[in-house]
Amino acid sequence: MIKYKNDTALAALGKQISAKRIFEDLTIEDVAEMTGFAYNTIVNIENGSETNLSYFMAVCFAINVHPKVIFDIELDIKPRFPLSAPRKEKSRLTARIKDLFDREFFNTSRSAKDVASRLTTDYELDVDTKTISALLLRFAKGDYLDIIKNGRKNYYILKKQKRNNRP
Repeated sequence: MIKYKNDTALAALGKQISAKRIFEDLTIEDVAEMTGFAYNTIVNIENGSETNLSYFMAVCFAINVHPKVIFDIELDIKPRFPLSAPRKEKSRLTARIKDLFDREFFNTSRSAKDVASRLTTDYELDVDTKTISALLLRFAKGDYLDIIKNGRKNYYILKKQKRNNRP
């Protein structure tokens, strides 16, 4: 995996730290002593080099500033990469299955085919049962569904305590 570094943001954070240190009449040596870090570590942070979050926070505390104040910088707020269409659809699919929990669809046992059919009816989706099965298994590992096996086929039902404790 390629290492990611946001040079623009790190440089802006470093400038904020440097300005606050100077405002507090502290030298780099003072901050190094208060943090226990090497002089070069403080210089690197102020120059926008990559650092770990614990070092960043220790430097902020040494210069008497809350880290959130240092983070008050202009940033272009967007993810590195856009969310792919398949990932978006999977997120929507997860939400739609959760909606079926609330609508008591899983109060009786349902197969992946039943779920796919219901999603097709309710949302005009064309989803394969393999994808549905993978999501339902994830819900079964959590606190939502129990699995009832019938040969090679899985049926899913809302966990008993959830069925009985509905408001």
